[in-house]
Order: sequence, then C-alpha cells, then structure tokens
Amino acid sequence: MDNRSNDILFDEGMKKAKEFVSGYIFDVLTKCCEDLIQDVLDNKSGFRNLTGNTVTSYACGLFVDGKFSYFVCSGDSMKRPVRVKLTKGETFAGISYDNQNRRFTGTVETDKGYGEAFSFNFLKRYKSKSRRGFEIVMCTGTEYSTYLENVLNADVLTGTFQRAQNTLFKNFKPMK
Repeated sequence: MDNRSNDILFDEGMKKAKEFVSGYIFDVLTKCCEDLIQDVLDNKSGFRNLTGNTVTSYACGLFVDGKFSYFVCSGDSMKRPVRVKLTKGETFAGISYDNQNRRFTGTVETDKGYGEAFSFNFLKRYKSKSRRGFEIVMCTGTEYSTYLENVLNADVLTGTFQRAQNTLFKNFKPMK
C-alpha cells in the first residue's frame, strides 16, 4: 500500500471539507448582512427621511480572503430617494421621502450623488483587513450620517453595531 496515495486522498478530502465549510460560512454571513440591514431599518432613530438617501443607502459588504464578494443594500427593496443628496447651503423645499411637506437647508458638504451609489463605491474601494477569512463591513452612503450621530445624537448605525455580535451568533447553527 502506497502511503503517498493516502496522503493525496487525505489532502483532497481536506480541501473539499474546507470548501464545504467556507460555502456554509459564506451563506451564513450573507444572511447576517441581510439581518443587519433589517436591524438598522427597524431600530434607527432620531431623524426623519428628507431625501431618502440615508435610509436607502444602508449597505453591507462581505469580504472573503480580502476580496469584495457580496453586497446588499437597503435601497434594493425600497422606493428610490426623491433626489440626490443635499449639500451645504442648498435648500430643499417640497415633499420629502416620508411624504411630508418640508423645507431644509443642507449643513454638510456632500458629493451631490445618491447614497446607494456612494455605499457601493465605498465598499468596492475598501481595503479589507483580513487577507484570509471573512469580514463584514457595514456603512451608510451619506456624509450627513456622521452629523446625525455626532451632533443630533441620532442612532444611524451605532445601535446596529452594538447588536451585530448577537446577529452573528443567532445565524450560526450546526452544519448539516
């Protein structure tokens, strides 16, 4: 009996097992990304939707071995924003994303684009910290989100970040 052939068979079996486990983890983490998006939509607070760019730009990117491998965004299943992002000094007067007659003047500089595109481009350019393994990165595509959290004490992403570990744990089940 040739031990080399057993070694080769063992290595092939281990490779297949790693592929199976990796596929399982990928599927679980894509579900986690979707759950994180739902969590942020269910629990955001302290702000209203003027243009709709913040609420439609919540996004998760999944990186596998440092490569951008999966993208999901809240805007995928919502109505489009009523317009591009306001920028500092620009005034919006009209019907908001929430169907209210509103007037607001922008307080921060923006790229004047759509939030979902900003999120996608951010994640596409993001340099993963993990060259081996998996990484989830969540963001919102509006510069105004930082202002909402830091100045108005709104919960744009912080609460979801604090609950992320629980979201991860509830999705991992024994492999079948």
